[in-house]
Amino acid sequence: MDSFAVEGYSPRHGISDIGYSLFSRAREYGEFLLYSSLFLGTAAAGMAYTSCFIQGIPCTSHIAVVMFLIVFSVYNLNRKTDEAEDALNHERRFRITKKFERHLFIAAIGAYIIALVIAASHGLAAFCVVTIPLVSGIFYSVPVLPKWCGYRRLKEIPVMKNLVVSAAWALAFSLVPVYLGTSVPGAGSLIVLLFIFCWTFVGSVLPDIRDRIGDSATGVATIPVLVGVVRSRHILTLMNISAGAIILLLGSTIIPVPARAVVIASLVYSQACIITIDRTTRNDLLCDVISDGQFLTIGGLCLVISSMSFRQF
Repeated sequence: MDSFAVEGYSPRHGISDIGYSLFSRAREYGEFLLYSSLFLGTAAAGMAYTSCFIQGIPCTSHIAVVMFLIVFSVYNLNRKTDEAEDALNHERRFRITKKFERHLFIAAIGAYIIALVIAASHGLAAFCVVTIPLVSGIFYSVPVLPKWCGYRRLKEIPVMKNLVVSAAWALAFSLVPVYLGTSVPGAGSLIVLLFIFCWTFVGSVLPDIRDRIGDSATGVATIPVLVGVVRSRHILTLMNISAGAIILLLGSTIIPVPARAVVIASLVYSQACIITIDRTTRNDLLCDVISDGQFLTIGGLCLVISSMSFRQF
């Protein structure tokens, strides 16, 4: 990943061999955390905490662990089916995931089994909700569609891939905390569903903007390939603002003021990513760390607000 590389850098540029060796080792560990999806899994735990915060549900360790395992598993399995695209668009990620291919595949399968077992212990509804990302991932990445429709995978259908990914994660992050927390879906769940859907849609198109050249060369018709970068940015901005307006309008009588503040902060964060994409030489850093890691920041904000509210009592 370019974000961890220092162009033209060598131990002779004013740094000792030991210092450069430590720098290189730290970069390798950082790349492994990113490309093994451990970083994404950790961000998912932050997203789970945010979902619980907005819905007023206590965030238990089971909720955080299950969402960590699901995200870690699904993204590793998806990258296994995307090796051809990664070899062209993400040489560093492909190199690392290929190197640890067997280990990551076994870990991904094991992670989802553990998530399903934990969910099953909370009831049938929890188990069914936890299967949503897995089933969606199969139709998304595996060629299971009939040949007569012209496409073999959902990810090959323009816009559909973004909608499928957004819907799957929106349902998972809005409902898993509910059913693992022995609660029932309410109006707050709808707010979280719309909130996560918007964020995931934006987060799925940003890498498409970065990868548009490789996608175009391989015949993958993403939104940026079809309409260009500027129009893609306009579409994301319109969606971000519209979702924010709807959420704040509906949420004015459903979720408390601190939860609304969190939603606004997240939307502003997303908009900053939308404005910045393709206007920086660090698109990898923006997509793989800043955008994907958004809920490490937003989850931390929820934690701070919760701590402040607790101290008041």
